[in-house]
Amino acid sequence: MTETPRWAVVANPTKLSDADADLVRQRLTEAGHDPLWLETTADDPGRAMTKQALDAGVELVLAAGGDGTIRVVAAVLAGTDVAMGILPVGTGNLLARNLSIPLDLPGALEVAMNEAERHVDTVVLTVDGGEPDRFAVMAGTGLDALIMDNVDDRLKKFIGPGAYFIAATKAIGHLPVPVQITVDGKRHRRNAVVSLLASCGQLPGNLGLIPDARPDDGILHVYVAFPTRPTHWLRAAIRILTRRPQKDDHVRIWTGKRVEIRLQESDAYQLDGDVEGQGRVLVAEVDPGSLRIRAAAPHRADEAPPKSR
Repeated sequence: MTETPRWAVVANPTKLSDADADLVRQRLTEAGHDPLWLETTADDPGRAMTKQALDAGVELVLAAGGDGTIRVVAAVLAGTDVAMGILPVGTGNLLARNLSIPLDLPGALEVAMNEAERHVDTVVLTVDGGEPDRFAVMAGTGLDALIMDNVDDRLKKFIGPGAYFIAATKAIGHLPVPVQITVDGKRHRRNAVVSLLASCGQLPGNLGLIPDARPDDGILHVYVAFPTRPTHWLRAAIRILTRRPQKDDHVRIWTGKRVEIRLQESDAYQLDGDVEGQGRVLVAEVDPGSLRIRAAAPHRADEAPPKSR
C-alpha cells in the first residue's frame, strides 16, 4: 500500500480563525492526512516554520495567511521539489488572485488538495548588497511602499482595501524622487512616483496594473509612474481600469530578466505588500518556474506572450 504523503500547514494565527483552522484540520483528516501544523509568530512570519517542514520531509506545504505569510513560505520553497498550496485569508491575497485560486477557504482547500500544479516564477531581490530574498508578486519603492508603511492595521481589518486609499493621502506629498532603472543593461532615468518590480500584474478589485504580466512567463516587468499633473494621475488611473495605455499617462513598463533600481537616497521598499526596510539600490533577477504551486492551469488566452512597449 502506498503511504499517504506527509503534508504541513504553516498558519498565521492572527489571520486564520480558530473556526477556519478547525475546518482545515477536518478536511485534511477526512482526506487521510495528518498534517504537521506549524504556526507563525510576531518575530517570524513563516521562514523557520517552512524550513522545519522541509526538514521533516513533507511533500506539500499549505500556507494559510495573508500576503506576508504566503510570500515567506514561497521564498523558502522556491528551488525545492516541495509543492505549495495557498489558503488566502488576508486582505490583498495577491498571489492567489493572480493564479485564480478561490479566495474562500473551502474553495482554496479544494485546489490545494488537488494534484494540478503550476510552476511559477519567483524573483530574487538583493537590497544594498545584503542577503537575497524572494517575492512572487510585486516589490518596489515610492508611493506603494509609503502607502503600505502608512496603513493602519486596525483600519485594514475593518474596511479592507479601503485602508490603502486612506494611507495614500498621507504618502503622496513625499514624492516624486529621482531614480535610475537599468533593465538588462539599458538605463532609464525618471523622477518617479512609483518604481515597481512585478512577476504578476493583477491587483485587488480586478485592476490590471500590468495586464501582460504572467506568473510563469519567465519575465520581470518594471512599472514606473512619473505623473506631474492631475491629468497625468487621471490617465494613469484610466490605464489601470481599462488595461490599456493612455496618451501622455506618464507611465512606462519595461521587461527584462535583471533589473536594478538605484535611488539617490535610501527609501522604504515593499515585498508583496509588506514594507521590509529601507534601501537605495535594489537588484532583482527572475528565477523562471522555480516554485511549484497547486493551481489550475491557465486558460489559453492567459498564455499570450507579453507585448513590448
